Amino acid sequence: PSGQTSPPSASAFGLLLVLIVTYLFQMGKRSNENDVEYKARKKAKKEIKHAKRQKKETKRKSTTTDISPTTANGAVKPSFNAASDIDNSADFQTDALSVPLLPRDVKVLLLDIEGCTTAISFVKDVLFPFALSELDKFMEDATPEKLTEILTSLKEDMDKLPKDHPACIATKTNIKVLKNNNTPPTKHQKISIRVNAMVKADVKATGLKSLQGSIWKSGYASGTLKGHVYDDFQPMLVWCQSHSVSVNIYSSGSIGAQKLLFGKSDVGDISHHFDHHFDTTSGGKKE
Repeated sequence: PSGQTSPPSASAFGLLLVLIVTYLFQMGKRSNENDVEYKARKKAKKEIKHAKRQKKETKRKSTTTDISPTTANGAVKPSFNAASDIDNSADFQTDALSVPLLPRDVKVLLLDIEGCTTAISFVKDVLFPFALSELDKFMEDATPEKLTEILTSLKEDMDKLPKDHPACIATKTNIKVLKNNNTPPTKHQKISIRVNAMVKADVKATGLKSLQGSIWKSGYASGTLKGHVYDDFQPMLVWCQSHSVSVNIYSSGSIGAQKLLFGKSDVGDISHHFDHHFDTTSGGKKE
């Protein structure tokens, strides 16, 4: 009709829609750029890319050093506890950025013995049985004063255990059997009963460990005992020494027993690689 304005065309609506979308996009972009979290993510991604490029370049320029353990004929021994025949020598290849077996920036290493430096089977199947088999001979050679000292120490160990502990129950039962037979237990028997009961119950006590260490000393001295260490342990010690990493031992075994194991190991004397030794006199492992 005359005097009325015609409605906008479809093309005009399309153009308007494009302008609105473009405006919203630009506003959203500016908002993101001003967002602190967005900037932090962008910066982190940039730093990661830079670090990857730098690492790749360093690796390309560096030379590798092989510290893999070898046998007498030069063949590489199986690594990682020699659990299988798989050749893991590649894991000992290091460059300027790699650190074998250790966190990158570590400077102090505190290690246990069983399952870490030495096979658990060596402790359970060799050391413990040896101490039990040689206990009687050790007591025969000991002075009465020494036997009293040992018995007192073992009693103190057991006093720290709950009354219903298997070692306490076994000791009480065996002592009672001797008394019922009108045979007062001798000092040797009192020691033997307590030692066997605690070993069977896997008690980690200071007096027991000290006695075992004293018995093991004669075994190491005669050559009957040789301390077991894993094949990959000595190369790791050498690496730590060359990189100023302090290696220390904390084990329930007495400090004397620890030094014997590493001083008379099956790869020779490696005791000089350790800075400090700790045992249960410093506190129990569960405290």
